[in-house]
Amino acid sequence: MKKINKKLTIIKYGSNTLVNEGINGLLSIDYSNINNHGFLINEIQNPVIIISSGAVAFGKTMRNELSYITDDIIRKRIFSAIGNPYLSINWDKAISDKLILQSLITHRDLISEDSRGKISKIISELYQKDDAIIQVNDNDFITDEELTTIRGGDFGDNDKITALLAELCNEIFDEVEVIVNTGSDGVLENSEILPEIKTENLKDDYIEKICTLGDTTAGTGGMSNKLKIFRDLIEKNNKIKVYIINGKKPEDLKSLLNKGEIGTKIFY
Repeated sequence: MKKINKKLTIIKYGSNTLVNEGINGLLSIDYSNINNHGFLINEIQNPVIIISSGAVAFGKTMRNELSYITDDIIRKRIFSAIGNPYLSINWDKAISDKLILQSLITHRDLISEDSRGKISKIISELYQKDDAIIQVNDNDFITDEELTTIRGGDFGDNDKITALLAELCNEIFDEVEVIVNTGSDGVLENSEILPEIKTENLKDDYIEKICTLGDTTAGTGGMSNKLKIFRDLIEKNNKIKVYIINGKKPEDLKSLLNKGEIGTKIFY
């Protein structure tokens, strides 16, 4: 298959970039942030795929009283089914200049030869033009292993989906970049943002060291998993570059799209 002579930008959003947590842990949708990011995505000229967590969080803002369902996994699956339509509608409104397609896929879909091939064909045909965007989310309603084993029950994370999709798209496009929107200004070490990290320096013990510091928002299991997942992606596909930025600051995405130096760049 002949590659598309374009750069694909994959933009991933964590749940915490799309919702706000209020009193007693109640969640509300951060419409302003979604709209600000949508405005910027409208301006991107090359092909774009969005990988958006947040369905479970959106579902909780709609129906937070499902306490009668005692199985936590089942409850979160139901929240995802409630929230996914709202998540897609909000992205459709925010990115008003482009056609938005919703794709609910699983980790399994991106490692199965048959479904992987079907996804590849859709992307190859659709992105002959640049006025369409696929908005991807993990299909949490039917997911089992990726929620309890691969991601340890961390619904809506989508880091592994992002890496697998980037690997697939690397076979389709001449260039692939991944922008990961998190709640952190980047990867921190000793309270300082690391502007660049080569994958050869991302050994497991180093990752654990910088992700267990108490004074950094990178000090979560989420950041540790991200670094390992995207390190492995880049080492297998060494032309791919990954950027970790603060998704709560849309000006950071604007700066990065304008070739500014922001957040952390991970490369081979």
